[in-house]
Amino acid sequence: MSLLTESLSRPGVRATWLACLFFAGFGCLIPFLPVWLEKVHHFSGSQITLVLAVGSLSRIVAGPLTAAWADGRKDRRAPMFLFAGILTLGFGSLWFIQGFALVFVIILLMDVAYWGFVPVVEAALLRLTKFGWPRYGLARGLASAAFVVGSLAVGALLDRFGPWSILAWLFGISALLIVASAWMKPEPVAGDREMPFRERLASGIGMLKNPKFTLLIFSAGIIQATHGYFYAFGSLIWINEQAVSGTLTSVLWGIGVGTEVCFLIFLARWTERFTPETLIVVGGIAAVVRWTALAFLPPVWMLFGLQLLHAGTFAATFLGAIRMIQTMHGDERTPTAQMIYMALASAPAQAFATVISGPLYDWLNASGRASLGYLAMTALAIVGLVLAIMLWLRRDRMIALPA
Repeated sequence: MSLLTESLSRPGVRATWLACLFFAGFGCLIPFLPVWLEKVHHFSGSQITLVLAVGSLSRIVAGPLTAAWADGRKDRRAPMFLFAGILTLGFGSLWFIQGFALVFVIILLMDVAYWGFVPVVEAALLRLTKFGWPRYGLARGLASAAFVVGSLAVGALLDRFGPWSILAWLFGISALLIVASAWMKPEPVAGDREMPFRERLASGIGMLKNPKFTLLIFSAGIIQATHGYFYAFGSLIWINEQAVSGTLTSVLWGIGVGTEVCFLIFLARWTERFTPETLIVVGGIAAVVRWTALAFLPPVWMLFGLQLLHAGTFAATFLGAIRMIQTMHGDERTPTAQMIYMALASAPAQAFATVISGPLYDWLNASGRASLGYLAMTALAIVGLVLAIMLWLRRDRMIALPA
C-alpha cells in the first residue's frame, strides 16, 4: 500500500492524471461540440464555424495576456485553477442558456480557457516527467489514450441518451480538473517574478524576433490548422453523407488518436534520431495525403486506414514542435513560448481554416458534396509543408542515436 501511495505521489504521475482528465474532455469537445450545436441549438454550418473561429482569433489577444499573467504567479498551479474554474462555470451555465448570442459569448470564454490549459498541461508533463517515472512519451501517450476513451464514451452516450450527454460529460470533466489541479504539488516558479506585467508581455511577444522560432510556429501551426474542416464537420460528413453511426464515428476518432497514442508511447524514443524539423515535414506530407483522400468520400473501410495518418498530421507535427520549443527556450520559458505559438500562429491559422470551412460546408452540403471542402485543407497543408521544408533547411545537424 505504501508503494502505491509513493507512486501516486510522484509529480509526474500527478501531472499525467491531470493531462488524462483534460484530454478525456478534449475527446468529447473536438468531435462532438459541433454536433451538440447543430442538434440542440440548430446552428448552421456558418454559425458553428463562427463560434469556433472567433474563439481561435480571441487567443491572439488572450494568449499573450494570459501567458504574461501566468509568468507573474509564484505557483505554477494558478493558471490551472483559473482555466478549470472558467470551464466548469461555462459548461454549467450552458444547461440553462439558449440563443445564439449568449451561447456564442460563453463558448468564446471557454475556448480561451481550454486552449490556455493546453500549454500549461504540456509544459507540466515535459517538466515533471523529465527525470522520473513515467517518461514523457508514456505520459503523453496515456493522455492521448484518454482522448480516445472520452470520444468512445461520449459516442456511446450520444446514441443512448442524445446530445445533452455531450454537455454532461464536459461539465463533469471540468469539475474534476479543479480537483486534479489542487492535487498537483505546489511548484514555486524560479526567476524574477516581480517584472512588471508589461515587460513580461513584451518579453513573450519578443520571442518572435528569432526567425527560426517564427518559422517553426507558423509551419507547425498551419499544418495543425488543416484539421479545421475535419474537426468542425468530419463527424457530420460521416454521419450525414456516409450513414456512419455515432458509435462508429467514435471508433474512427478513436483509431486516429489511438495511432497517436502508439506513436507517442512506442515511437517517441525512436524518433529522437530525427530532427524536430524532419518530423514537421512528415506531418505536412501526411496532411496533404489525408485531406485529399477524404475529399472524395472513400469507402468506410478506407477511413480506418486514413485515420492512421493522424500519427503524421498531428503526432509527428506536435512532437517536432514541442521538442524544438523545449530546446530553444528551456523549462522556464516553454509555457510562454507555447502560448505565443498557439496565440500568434496556431490560432490565426486555425481561425482562417475554420472561417472558410463554414460557408464552404454550407455551399457544398446543399448539393451533397460537403466532403470536397477537404481540398481547401489540402491547399493549406501545401503552404505549411513549404514552410516546414524551409525550416528543415535551417535545421541543426544531429548525431543519430544508437538503435
